[in-house]
Amino acid sequence: MNRIIVSLLLIVGQSCFLNAQNNDLRIIPENAIGIRPLPVRKVRTELGIMQQPNEKLNWLIEARFGMFIHWGLYSGVGKGEWYMENSGTSPEEYRKLAYPQSGDQYFDASQFNANDWAKLAKDAGMRYMNMVTQHHDGYALFDAKYMDAFCSKQTHNRDFVREYVDACRANGLKVGIYKTLINWRYPGYYDVTGTDCKPNRFGYKTDIAHKENARLMKEEMYCLTKELLTRYGKIDQIFWDGGWLAQQGSDADAGYFWESGKYLDPENDWKVNPYFQDIDSATGKPLGLMGMVRKYQPDCIVNPRSGWYGDFKTEEGSSAITGQIRTEEIYEKEMTMSSVWGYTPMHDDPSKVVTAKGVRRMLVDCTIRNMVLLLNVAPDRHGKISKTETDVLLETGKWLQQTGEAIYGTYGGPWQPKDGQYGYAYKNNTIYLFLLEDYKETTFTLPPVNNGQKLVKAYMVDTKKQIRTKQNGNRQIILSGFDKPTNEIVVIAIELNKKIME
Repeated sequence: MNRIIVSLLLIVGQSCFLNAQNNDLRIIPENAIGIRPLPVRKVRTELGIMQQPNEKLNWLIEARFGMFIHWGLYSGVGKGEWYMENSGTSPEEYRKLAYPQSGDQYFDASQFNANDWAKLAKDAGMRYMNMVTQHHDGYALFDAKYMDAFCSKQTHNRDFVREYVDACRANGLKVGIYKTLINWRYPGYYDVTGTDCKPNRFGYKTDIAHKENARLMKEEMYCLTKELLTRYGKIDQIFWDGGWLAQQGSDADAGYFWESGKYLDPENDWKVNPYFQDIDSATGKPLGLMGMVRKYQPDCIVNPRSGWYGDFKTEEGSSAITGQIRTEEIYEKEMTMSSVWGYTPMHDDPSKVVTAKGVRRMLVDCTIRNMVLLLNVAPDRHGKISKTETDVLLETGKWLQQTGEAIYGTYGGPWQPKDGQYGYAYKNNTIYLFLLEDYKETTFTLPPVNNGQKLVKAYMVDTKKQIRTKQNGNRQIILSGFDKPTNEIVVIAIELNKKIME
């Protein structure tokens, strides 16, 4: 069958679905197209590195909900994770935050208990965690061995990352780490060639010495990355950040500098010292950033912000999720509970923190589009997550105890959502219908199912109460008699006699 005919059939099928969802049964033909498989993500190769196959990303979709953690020296100041750059604080002055001399801005970490964080994540219904191991300020929350590194082992005699990964595993959570590429402690970040210093708040000017300084920054990044890859057991996810140079351009634009693919280029102007290189045993070539990841963490999945294409994509921020199901790639939505990622007093203020209702809605909008939600918390300088954020997370967890069957292990579809009104997810032989706040009707008609697919039952997911149903000759299932509280989400399970996708 040629492509034109296939396209026409798809158009006809989509038209039927739209009409069915508008409850207009008059123009749906008896042979209406039923459930059609959604497009499948196609694995691609870039810079010598192949994306992980779908099977290695399934855990992320099935987990659905994770905890992001931004915590570091900036938590003591309480002005967000970009405080050092925003204020133009020199590296020498900034490092004082790691010591008692900084007074009530001291990052003392005295109440940090990784098990408390992991237990809260688990109680909130989260299935994985991702912690900032080093942000752009250059402070590493682990035992970094590079000669110029600045880390928690030096300042607190503690390896916070070790404590974190152990707590994740003890609580049955997948382990994610955040690692920046850039480092504001190096002036060369703004002047990698030593001939053109970009605008910055630190007062750095063009200096030929900056080229070597930038090389050292890159070298430290390689050294610390290898330590994270080799000393903490299995890492399930890496969230790269800061791939762009001088905070300009894109991550991919800076790929020539970071060499984020499989191998290092022997002609690169910013060479990693052979002492810190990692060699591919098969070819004898020194490995680039993703080459090391695939060597030491072959199952790990990464985002695109190193300059390499990425195993999954990101949608960052609190803006609403709209549009169709994400099919070409797996997408993770990253959102913080207040307006910034690192701690500020706003994280203690209930009027400035997202509500549990807001989290539920974001989680549902992710689910019906086959996405994942990574929700950020911001512990204070002592290592405590605020009561305000804790209360929101625990309330979310209680909701997930009732509705989790529709969230975990499901896939967006089999039909497209309608923004603000409804969407679907499915697994095995069950379709889950999510009715959102803008849906005001008291009945709902699903698009046609396939020949041979028969309704078994439908019920409210939270209460398990069965609702009234009928299946007409057009293979449509009509739901009625369900509760529709004001400004809340209704989740209905529709069980069929056969699998949704064969």
